[in-house]
Amino acid sequence: MQVKPPFVLRESYNDDVLDLLKSVTLGSNGARYQHQRLEQRINQVYRPLFMNLERNGKVLGNITFCRRPKNWYVRYFAFNLGMQATGNQPRSKAENSGLKTRIGGFFESVFMLEEDNPDLFYAYIDPRNERSLWMSENFEFYTAAKIATQSFSRVKPKKQEEVEAVKVNDFIREKVQEKYSKYPLFFTHHTFNDDPFYTLTLNGEIVALAKSHRAEWKITRLPGKNGGLMRNIIPFVPGLRKVIRPNSHIFTVVDSVWSKESKPEYLEKLFHGILFQEKTNTIIWWVDEKEPLYKSNKDKVNWGLLNKVNGVQEVDLVIRTQKGKAKKSFETPTYVTGFDFI
Repeated sequence: MQVKPPFVLRESYNDDVLDLLKSVTLGSNGARYQHQRLEQRINQVYRPLFMNLERNGKVLGNITFCRRPKNWYVRYFAFNLGMQATGNQPRSKAENSGLKTRIGGFFESVFMLEEDNPDLFYAYIDPRNERSLWMSENFEFYTAAKIATQSFSRVKPKKQEEVEAVKVNDFIREKVQEKYSKYPLFFTHHTFNDDPFYTLTLNGEIVALAKSHRAEWKITRLPGKNGGLMRNIIPFVPGLRKVIRPNSHIFTVVDSVWSKESKPEYLEKLFHGILFQEKTNTIIWWVDEKEPLYKSNKDKVNWGLLNKVNGVQEVDLVIRTQKGKAKKSFETPTYVTGFDFI
C-alpha cells in the first residue's frame, strides 16, 4: 500500500493534522458547526491511517481511515487547497485533477491488499453540503442508506429513578448482539468501550437500554433562511437557550438503542433519565431510517422543543466498492455507532 508525493501515509497524527481538522467547519449551507474535543476523539479512533497531503513540511490535507474489519470508515476528509505552498495563486485545474487521480488510485489499491483489504469504504455526508458531495462524486461513492438525525430535548430534565448508568455486562452484550449483529456495518469497538450504557428497569426487569457518548459542538449557523440571525438570538430566548448553546453546545449521543416490545413510553422515559444523569438538555440519535424501533416510534414519542424547531435532518450513508463489482444495496437497516458523528 503506497501513495505518491505529495501524499504521505502515517499511522499517527501530528499538530498540523490536528490544527487542520480544528479549522474545518462542517454542515450544510444551512447549519454549520465545528467539532470540539478533537484531540480526545482522534486518540479514540480505531486503527487510524492518516493520508496527508504535505508540502514543504506543512500538512495541507488529510483523509483519516479507520481500518475496521472488512469495512474501512472514512472519518475525516479535510483539505486546504485554495493556495499553493509557494505563493498566493490558486491551484490549477490540472493539479487538482492530479490530486484526485492519486486519491482515487489509493482507494482502488487498498482493495488489492493481501491482508486487511476491505469489502468497502463508507462515510456519512450531509447531502446539502457541496464539499461533501464533491468528495462523494469524485471518488465514486454512492448513497446506500438514509440516516435520521433525531433529537430529544427537555428544558428541565427530571430525575427518573428507574434509569441508571451501568457498565457493559452480559445482558447488554446479549441484547445488542441479538438486535444488531446481523445489520451491515456492525462494529462494537466504540459501543462496548469508553462512555456508559443507560438502562431503564421496571419491576426488577430491564425494559430499555442505550449506549451514550458525550459531545460538544461550536455552532456557527443554525438551519433555515435566518439561521445566522437565530444563532445570535437564541441566547436570549427562554427555553431555547437551554437546549441550544451555540458557543459550547454540549449534548449526549445515543446508539445501540433497545426497548422491550418497542414501547414509546420506555424510550421516552429512558431518554429523559439519560438527560438528567448526563446533565445535558439534548440527545441526538443518528439512526437508519429503516430501523424498526425508530420507524414504529418516530411519531409516538414527544421529542421535545429542539425537534419542533429543527425537525429531523437527513444524512447520507455513502459507500465505495471495488471497480467492476456490483454495487451493494442495504435492504436491511445499517448499524450506526454515534461515535462516528462526534
